Amino acid sequence: RAYSYQNASGGYKKSVLNYANAGATSLFTTVEDLSLWAMNFNNIKVGDSTIINKMNKPSMLNNGKTFGVALGQFVGTYKGLKEIQHGGADAGYRSYLTRFPDENFAVVVFSNSAEFNSDKIAHQVVDIYLKDKFKKEDKPHEPKKDIAPGVFAVDPNIFKTYVGEFELRPGFIITVSTADNELFVQATGQPKFALNPTSNTAFLVKGVDAKIEFIPNEGKNIKLLKLHQGGQIMEAPRLKEFDKSAVSLSDFSGKFYSEELSTTFHFNVVENKLVASNSRLSDFNLSPVKEDIFNGEAWFFGQVEFIRNSEKIITGFKVSNGRVRNLYFEKIK
Repeated sequence: RAYSYQNASGGYKKSVLNYANAGATSLFTTVEDLSLWAMNFNNIKVGDSTIINKMNKPSMLNNGKTFGVALGQFVGTYKGLKEIQHGGADAGYRSYLTRFPDENFAVVVFSNSAEFNSDKIAHQVVDIYLKDKFKKEDKPHEPKKDIAPGVFAVDPNIFKTYVGEFELRPGFIITVSTADNELFVQATGQPKFALNPTSNTAFLVKGVDAKIEFIPNEGKNIKLLKLHQGGQIMEAPRLKEFDKSAVSLSDFSGKFYSEELSTTFHFNVVENKLVASNSRLSDFNLSPVKEDIFNGEAWFFGQVEFIRNSEKIITGFKVSNGRVRNLYFEKIK
């Protein structure tokens, strides 16, 4: 079977997978076998229409609205066609299963390289097979051509009003910077990309199928960034300016225990950085972004919010990421 790898210094090294992750791992299959499961949604052999329809139905929030998530699947549209999809990533494994039920069509993509973009490759296959079925107002999916600087003239002085940090979700920040009369964006843990303007407030991300839009408030100050990508529009509020150099990192050092996870993290200051350590994990840094709030380099420690008592002494912290919110750790030393 294929093992899990990641790029390292021009070569590859094994990316160790924890097979104890129940539900997310330990399914051994092939693209051919998984395609049988994809076909089962339209030609049911396993289960019945009741469970299949339930799996395809978007879940409902407490306010009565749906948000595109069904049972283990995401329901939406791609170029005017109904799409039901879900991707997977753990260690160096990457996978993507997308279905177009009205077209009786599905694509399954697997890889054992961490750098492989399974979502992108799957949709390139979709573009080949379903190009004649896309809605007329939607163009077939083609790699976006970079717009040459100067096609839309923007006063570079405007760029400085966009510079700053925008929080897409806890622990995931889009940093906007400028250099040599160009604007750049860089998301947490990702490379820096140049922006090409299509208007004074809208920009295409060079080399990426995405668009950035800056939204002014009533006072014409930029307080919100919108990321258009993968058929979704995601909002990122602007973070207030924060003097990171004024943070006393030693205040946040200590030993913290989670009763829910039965695990302990040690926070220590090493070479002017707050470093998190755990007996089962590699060390990673924590960086201050707001008062008493840090972002972690590790995805599972997206955002750490420290808690103080009435005497302003730190008593614990709450950690949140894309899948966990406010997981509590108590300071025990």
